[in-house]
Amino acid sequence: MNNSEEIVKISWSYYIAKHNDKTIFIDTGFRDETVANQWGITFTGVETELRNIIDNLNFVDTVIITHSHFDHIDNLDLFDTPEIIISKLDYDIALEKCSQSIKEKLLQCNVVTVENEYIYDNLFRFKVIGGHSNGSSVVYFKLDNNDYVITGDECYWCDNMISNRPIGIYTSTENNERFINEAHQNGLIPLPFHDLKIFDQNSVISKNIVRIL
Repeated sequence: MNNSEEIVKISWSYYIAKHNDKTIFIDTGFRDETVANQWGITFTGVETELRNIIDNLNFVDTVIITHSHFDHIDNLDLFDTPEIIISKLDYDIALEKCSQSIKEKLLQCNVVTVENEYIYDNLFRFKVIGGHSNGSSVVYFKLDNNDYVITGDECYWCDNMISNRPIGIYTSTENNERFINEAHQNGLIPLPFHDLKIFDQNSVISKNIVRIL
């Protein structure tokens, strides 16, 4: 019997899109160094780097939240009053469990709560999957004849989808397996939040930012 464990380094990241003169964040990351230390994370603040590509962080137009875990939502209070898109289930969870500043921001902003799917700006299809967490969601889009999916945590690494292997942490195994199998069968290009390959395989903008498309 082999009791050895392999330690795999992962990234903790989020995505930014510019479309139709709008700045869109897909998840927001977090900035609590104490929480980072608890998880064994090397915290990296990227606000200075972001200012090189976004004039004013306060005036982000839209924030799409794939789910309400801290590493995907805890920087939401950095923005002024963006439109927020989130599943109805995770909205309710966030109002119950997130920090006071996140709760206040959710109550302050215009929030689109989604029970199944929602089309944003004729490009992004926000779809509730409910595999990783009760309301966890993904974002599909098509560009230059390629079909992409920003996976939330329904897929940790690109290889989860490429090899058709479900993740290891889930609320519903069935929902997660269905999503990964359908995405695999349809040949979608995965854009996960925790795969260092995303940073290794794309054009470098600055030390901690890469351009994917």
